[in-house]
Amino acid sequence: MLPSRDLTTMSAQPTLDSVRPGLFNPLRNPDFRQLLGSNALWWVTAFMETLVFGWLVLEMTDSAWTVALVGFCRSLPFLLFGFMGGMVADRFGRRRVIVTAQAVNFAVYVSLFTLMLLGQLQIWHLGLGSAAIGCAWSFDWPARRALLPDLIGKKQTVEAMLLENFVQGCSRILGPFAAGLLIASAGAVGCLGVMCLLSGSALLSVRQLSKQSIPRVNMRPMVSPWSVLGQSLRYVGSNQSIMGVMLITVVLNMLMIPYMTLLPVFARDVLHQGPVGLGLLSLGAGAGSFIGLFLISKLRRYLSNGWILTGGTFGMALALVAFSQSSAYGFSWGMLVIAGVGQACFGIMQSSIILLTASDEMRGQTMGILVLAIGSDPFGKLITGALAETSGAPFAVGLQAGVAALLLAVIAVTLPGLRERHQVVHERT
Repeated sequence: MLPSRDLTTMSAQPTLDSVRPGLFNPLRNPDFRQLLGSNALWWVTAFMETLVFGWLVLEMTDSAWTVALVGFCRSLPFLLFGFMGGMVADRFGRRRVIVTAQAVNFAVYVSLFTLMLLGQLQIWHLGLGSAAIGCAWSFDWPARRALLPDLIGKKQTVEAMLLENFVQGCSRILGPFAAGLLIASAGAVGCLGVMCLLSGSALLSVRQLSKQSIPRVNMRPMVSPWSVLGQSLRYVGSNQSIMGVMLITVVLNMLMIPYMTLLPVFARDVLHQGPVGLGLLSLGAGAGSFIGLFLISKLRRYLSNGWILTGGTFGMALALVAFSQSSAYGFSWGMLVIAGVGQACFGIMQSSIILLTASDEMRGQTMGILVLAIGSDPFGKLITGALAETSGAPFAVGLQAGVAALLLAVIAVTLPGLRERHQVVHERT
């Protein structure tokens, strides 16, 4: 049974959807600006976390497998709880879920920072902290994405995603670069201290979101999570566009995204770099995301969202194959720039296609299924870590990216509905 929308909160929606699309139009909404600012701080902290956690584990254990294992702890909650994220946000309110999740992140960073100051930090602390952050992310991310049409209307969804990915691209550059400099100059403890400040600021920012302007879906109390999961899966399976996005998300998260976990291994053991070199290497993908934003703004006049999604992810796979076989720092950096272009295409169009195609009543639940698809990531990290431990990081990344390219081509051919232009869907009960 479909969740019922609280109609008293929806009076502003027709006005929002009647706004003529324009790149900067979403910035007219003060709540969107507040959310965008919080997202910027959130992303910077997340990219710093990936680098500093990986570097800490590598220094403490000298094991690529353990680096991947901690990454597995970070991603496993996506699979376990991801499908519940949209449902919980619909029931308790998207703002409340975002604030609570951000508070969990802040508490974890402060705890790890304190343990490191006291000289008591151990590997299991990092694994447990990563799992807690992953749990918070499982509920936070779908709530943030599902909130966008509530604030600015569906017709401005792609514009909002372009702005968010611009901020994310800045964060992808600033976060790893700042983390590398901080580790080199102040140690990992200094980097964790800065992460505490940024996470606390993000928490304060998201608390400023207006409560009145955020709609809430009232779930019927007798609907079980498993019934919601079954209903959501049937809904996804009935739409080729949404199904294609889910399949590409699984391929990318299982076979391509895990390369980021092994960047410390590539930097130190393949390219012979220290923390600063690692930060600059991570910066390459961020630089590519800006190029991707420019290309998307031009290409969407001529290509459908689905073509941009599939073409970008396929290009990312080929770039990672080339990166995995390189021992030259400059060439490796260039391949990560190209991978960043592809990841920008994926990041923008993944959510945009779903938010444009899904009905308002199913939007939150569909985003929850998207997090479930992202939950394939921990298995990818374990496979990558095991391959890297036995055959080396270059072999692991190259093999998985090559398989990903083949699977992406199959998805593009077998789901023609994904390549069609997507119309804004308005359905309410």
